[in-house]
Amino acid sequence: MSEMKELKSIKIVPYTLMNSSLGAVWAFIFAIILLIFAGTLAAFLPPEASAFSGLFVALGVAGLVVFPVGTFLLTITQAFLYALIYNLLVPKMGGIKIELADMKEVTKADPVAFALIVAGVTAVFQFLMQLVIAPLQYVSVGFIGAMATTINSLTNGTAAIPAVSMAGFGALGAILNIILTPIFTFIVAFIGAVIVAFIYNFLVPKLGGIKLELSEKAHGFLGIDSVSPVAFGLITGAVAAVIGIILGLIILILLIIFAALAGTSVAGAFIGGILILLAYAIMGFIFIFIAYALTAIFYNILAPKIGEFEIKLE
Repeated sequence: MSEMKELKSIKIVPYTLMNSSLGAVWAFIFAIILLIFAGTLAAFLPPEASAFSGLFVALGVAGLVVFPVGTFLLTITQAFLYALIYNLLVPKMGGIKIELADMKEVTKADPVAFALIVAGVTAVFQFLMQLVIAPLQYVSVGFIGAMATTINSLTNGTAAIPAVSMAGFGALGAILNIILTPIFTFIVAFIGAVIVAFIYNFLVPKLGGIKLELSEKAHGFLGIDSVSPVAFGLITGAVAAVIGIILGLIILILLIIFAALAGTSVAGAFIGGILILLAYAIMGFIFIFIAYALTAIFYNILAPKIGEFEIKLE
């Protein structure tokens, strides 16, 4: 039995804690890979470069602590804001609407509802980020202008740049960033989310959707106890592969057009474009499948220990 549900609310603390923990796990894995790379590189360096070898290994070892802890702390703010913004926007824009089969499998996502709330959340988040970044941009540009003016004055230059002009330019750029960046982010996120939802809906009847184990919690919330790693990795990898094919086709067409305009080999451009298309599709599927399947595994391991996602569906 399938029924359409709307994601009305996300419990902020479990969402923040789980996302930060998953980020820390991935950061730790990256640190291990970096340590292996550093050790391998150090082994091939000549004895004269032993100081550099030790430095590379030391940085790799330090990364085992710095990367996970730093990622955990940085992700806390982002995850908290995403969940908070989502909960605040749902009453105004509506939440994500999904079709659940037997409350266990996501068989469909409403493209417009999904894209609208995703774009809204990312745009508001970008707006908040720009409120922090834009003043720094203004100060930086003004400082550069002041330094340029001072240097030109000290060297008796004739093309001094007035600091007030640079400060005005920095202020204008900061204001434009605060206004335009969220708008651009909303448009791009909306288009991307619509495409992803349509591809997901197209592939689910052939590959199956995301499979979840849900349990009832207090105050009408549902806990996501576990996620099927294979199902999660398969559908997300397939979506990535289709997107890779679309991007590959665009690149293929552009290569052929450029080759025709430049008078070079169209056949060579065609072969190169096909290779790029296959690389995007195959590597996109492989990497995304592995990444999301592992993420589901990590989630299933962490959920009983730190608490699972808790959501309210209506």
